[in-house]
Amino acid sequence: MIWIVVAFAHAETPALPAFGADASVGYTVASLLGSWPEPGVHGSVYGRYEAFVVPRTAPGPRLGFSLWGSRSLFPLQNSNEEGILAPFDYLHYGLMTVLRSDPATRFGFNGGMGFGRLDLDDYWDGPMALPTLTFEAGLRSHIQERSYVDTNLRAHWSTARSETDAYWHEWWMVQLMIGVGAHLQ
Repeated sequence: MIWIVVAFAHAETPALPAFGADASVGYTVASLLGSWPEPGVHGSVYGRYEAFVVPRTAPGPRLGFSLWGSRSLFPLQNSNEEGILAPFDYLHYGLMTVLRSDPATRFGFNGGMGFGRLDLDDYWDGPMALPTLTFEAGLRSHIQERSYVDTNLRAHWSTARSETDAYWHEWWMVQLMIGVGAHLQ
């Protein structure tokens, strides 16, 4: 009986699980391609929060998820409705599974895949929401121990039934993203 008490007295306290988190903001130069928008570029501002299964101090790459959102910003792309060109804006948000390089490296990779929603409030006679499949790849440059700069290329794909015919139309958005962020945990 005394042996059991002594064994419990010398047992180490288990370490609590540790998780990682990053937050970043940035600007994108993008183009929305489909039957409704006119070819051209537009800008948007974005923010993202990322949570990882390991903390920043753990060695090696980190797997996690990214909750992100963006809003169109100057310059705006034009839509073409029956020959009339008009600027439009949008709200775009989603969730991605991401893989990020080790925070201890000076330069590393970014990668991710997920789903989102593109809200076009100015679409024809009323709002339209497009579900999007998103792919992301890029470079992460660490500035200091807790800060970094991301340069990513992101592609979004969706389909929607046309309002003028019975066919499905593909929508694409290609974005070049530049942002600054910090390791929170």
